[in-house]
Amino acid sequence: MNVDRLTIERLPAFSPDYNPIEKLWKNTKKDSTHLKYFKTFEDLHTSVINTFKNYMQDAGKILCVMKKMREDFAIAV
Repeated sequence: MNVDRLTIERLPAFSPDYNPIEKLWKNTKKDSTHLKYFKTFEDLHTSVINTFKNYMQDAGKILCVMKKMREDFAIAV
């Protein structure tokens, strides 16, 4: 088989620093819910959806997260 071509990389059980989606969720929480009161769950839902819509309209917000991670972890492109 091709066993000699496979490499196993062990990661910690919980490693949010290495997971870009965790950074995006952090920004989503900050942009849509931080220091805000929602009278109903629907209001909360609407706020999160609007934040996602903003991300879809301005991809720079997502790319900024990825760029920062590349710089922080010295990842070459």
